[in-house]
Amino acid sequence: MERKYPTMFSPITIGARGRWPGIIFKNRIWTAPTGAHLLGAGEPYPNEAVIAHYREKARGGAACITFSAQNMDRWMVGHPDEFHSDPDIFNMQYHNYWYRLTSAVHFFDAKISLELLAFSRHEEIDGEVVCWSVNGENDEETGEWCPALDKAAMERMCADYAQAAKNAVRVGFDMIMLHLGHGTFPAQFLSPLSNQRTDEFGGSRENRARFPMMLIKAVRDAVGPRVPIEVRVSGDELTEGGGTIDDCIDFLKRVEEDIDIAHVSCGTIMDDVTQTRMHPVEFYPAGVNKEFARQVKESGFSKPVLTLGAFQKPELIEETLASGGADIVAMARGTIVDAQCVNKAAEGREDEIIPCLKCFVCLSYDMEEEFCCSGNPTVGREYILDQFENKNSTPKRVAVIGGGPAGMAAAQFCTERGHKVTLYEKDDKLGGTINFAKYATFKYSLNDYMNYRIGMMKKLNVDVRLGVEATPEMIEAEHYDVVMTALGASNIVLPIPGHDDPRVMCAVDVFGHADEIGQKVVLIGGGEVGCEAALYLAMEQGKDVSIIEMMDRIAATSAYAQELALYDRVPKYCHLYLSSPVTQITPTQVGYKGTDGIEHFLDADTVVFSSGRKPLEDQAEKFRNCAPKFFKLGDCLKASNIRNANRTAYDAAAQI
Repeated sequence: MERKYPTMFSPITIGARGRWPGIIFKNRIWTAPTGAHLLGAGEPYPNEAVIAHYREKARGGAACITFSAQNMDRWMVGHPDEFHSDPDIFNMQYHNYWYRLTSAVHFFDAKISLELLAFSRHEEIDGEVVCWSVNGENDEETGEWCPALDKAAMERMCADYAQAAKNAVRVGFDMIMLHLGHGTFPAQFLSPLSNQRTDEFGGSRENRARFPMMLIKAVRDAVGPRVPIEVRVSGDELTEGGGTIDDCIDFLKRVEEDIDIAHVSCGTIMDDVTQTRMHPVEFYPAGVNKEFARQVKESGFSKPVLTLGAFQKPELIEETLASGGADIVAMARGTIVDAQCVNKAAEGREDEIIPCLKCFVCLSYDMEEEFCCSGNPTVGREYILDQFENKNSTPKRVAVIGGGPAGMAAAQFCTERGHKVTLYEKDDKLGGTINFAKYATFKYSLNDYMNYRIGMMKKLNVDVRLGVEATPEMIEAEHYDVVMTALGASNIVLPIPGHDDPRVMCAVDVFGHADEIGQKVVLIGGGEVGCEAALYLAMEQGKDVSIIEMMDRIAATSAYAQELALYDRVPKYCHLYLSSPVTQITPTQVGYKGTDGIEHFLDADTVVFSSGRKPLEDQAEKFRNCAPKFFKLGDCLKASNIRNANRTAYDAAAQI
């Protein structure tokens, strides 16, 4: 059978060694390790929600599913409270739960790998917990002295890794992945930036590699020759004085005989900015790390090389693999937002793949109350949704009013369930407020998402009526069974003196209208929307932009990686005034009270408000009695984000 993506869907054999032929994987797609954080409450085993989430990844067609992660710092204080997840592969009392996980993955002809991960090392010695470090230093948070990890402690840590790997194989894991990159504890030994030791474990590349090699050797001895070992490394730490691609290649060649796959990533947690490329934010292109994997391949390294970093489109994956840039591609968020993306590519349904928005909701353990995804409202709820959905539904006539994110999602979800949908949009195009994404190059992911939803309207033959402003009388006259309103929200303009000046506009309206905006721009409000509007004007349109924010920080509600990215870029391109409430808008300036308590003024040709939105709830309520069932969706229910749009749309569609 001829395939559209022949390399992507060709099998690969991993771990051939001596008379052992290795393991055949059905294709070249791995799911990168993404944690089960917030799916549990500290259970020391994968619970029902965790198993269901990974089961759906396996059902989606990837050849290997990576479980993340076994925390190898078993004495780390506060870990379960911080991340809500602390599986314990060491205690075989829970072996049956682990078997349920591995069996669920194996059901779909996929393999499963366990990531062993240590960001730090604590150890209980004589009743006291000792915090180890690489060089011997004070803990940044507690101030306590952390001695340099000595040889005996290294051997005990190696024994822990060996035991975890051995237990993992006993409960059905096919591979072991050792995280030796990103500034994790073992990676700190490899890095010339973090390793300042003067003994046999510091200095030269050979010495810096010594302890990570001990870990690999211990795991190999524990699992034997037939279990493949993957290692994740940073191809480049992207930090002055940090590890380079040459350091990476040198290490991989030293461990070549004992490992079976090299995951080549980038960056280090010791440098915040590199984290935004480690887990690529919207300012980086898809496949951003593939250059490092290609250099490892071209170095003569003989084992399969895996690349990752915002891969999702099958065309890019195929080109990377077919050109010899890597042997395997891993997706993390790409298989969260759409667990079926691999199957869709195999079946020629690329246009149905839900694009990842790069919003980082799925990785925001410190902000969110549940594991979730902006683009896919089923994520985190895979184990329980069937208890809520209407299983006895009959086809109904549904009116959806509004063609923005919530309206299009509702139309798609309802149509896929067999209902007949008519979508009314007063504008001459679909997309609503997210149409702005087509104008800013760094919003390409959001633009892809908008085009995906619009494309699905056409593919599903939804009756879309553009340029039609629905009224309650019109809708009631059609006798629909269900009415869903997705009218959106209105922009809030703060009642600051001068707010009605003709030079004032709202942030969402600046995109695509740069020619109408003066050179000196003052933007009021430094949330994520405001920062992105400011960067569009300054970074892409060359405007002189100032941001005035009354709080002491920007992007206060953004996910961590997005916040790091904005804190990196905004000060480079914009003037920033924090803790500074705006006092007035004059015909030529904007006044604000500075941290010194004195009123200051900034010249302004254009003033831009980014001060939130108000739901059009009253307008939506007018449609309540137009049909037996009525729902408010998205921003007209709560002015929020695409996650809210999709969640409310899905939940409504599931009930009818």
